Amino acid sequence: MRGWTRGPTLREYLREVNAGLDRYLTRGVKWILLANVMVFLAIKILFTPLNEDLALKWVAQNPIAQFRESTNGELGLRVNPLCIPQFFTYMFVHLSVWHLAMNMLSLWFFGPPLESRWGTAIFVKYYLLTGFAAGALHGMLAPFFYRSSYVMFGASGAVFAVLLAFAMYFPHEKVLLYFVVPIPARVFVILLGLFTFYSLFGTENITISHLTHLAGLGFGYLWIRLAQVFPDAWWFNERVLPFGRR
Repeated sequence: MRGWTRGPTLREYLREVNAGLDRYLTRGVKWILLANVMVFLAIKILFTPLNEDLALKWVAQNPIAQFRESTNGELGLRVNPLCIPQFFTYMFVHLSVWHLAMNMLSLWFFGPPLESRWGTAIFVKYYLLTGFAAGALHGMLAPFFYRSSYVMFGASGAVFAVLLAFAMYFPHEKVLLYFVVPIPARVFVILLGLFTFYSLFGTENITISHLTHLAGLGFGYLWIRLAQVFPDAWWFNERVLPFGRR
C-alpha cells in the first residue's frame, strides 16, 4: 500500500512560479507585469458581472472637468474629484486580453535591458513618473483634440517611454518591424513617433489615445535629459524613497 504524499502548498507553488519568472524577467518588470495582470483579473472577476463601466469610472482616466446640464436646464462645470489619482491608476487598466498582451509583451522585450542598466528603483520610477505625466497631459489637453467625452486607460504611455529609453541607450539593437523586418531601435522609435504624430493630427480616431503615446515619448526624452543634468535628484537616483540614505 502506497503512502500518501503531501502536494505543494499554495505558498510553495507561488514560490516556484516566482522563481520561474525570475529566470526570464528582471524584478521591476516582473512586478509591473503582475500588477497589470492582477488588475485585469480583478476587473473581469469583480466588475464585469455587475457593471464594467463602474470600474472605468473609478480607476480609468475620466475627463478632468465636463460641462453638464442640470435638471433646470442650466449648464454647469462638473470637476472630476478622482482626476489626480486616475493619472496613476489608468496605466494599470486593460479591458481586453489583446490590449494587455501587446503592452506587457513590449514591456517584457524592452524593459529588462533598461532595468539591468539603471537598477530596479530608477527603472520603476521612470516607468511610473513618465506614465503619470503622460496621463496628466492627456487629461489636460484631450478636450482640445477629442470632440466627444473620453475614458482613457492602458499602459501605453509608460511603455512608449520605455521604448524611447531603449532606443536612446541601445540605438543599434535590432527590432523586428511588424515582427518581420529587422531595423535599428532608434529608427523604429523615430518611425513610431512620426506615425503617432500624424495619427494625432491627421485622423479623428478616438479609440486610441495617440496623445498619450506622444506624451510618453516626450516625457521619456525629458526625463533622460534631466537625469543627466540633475543626477543626484531623487527622481533620477537609486533611492527608493525621497528621504533617507542612498
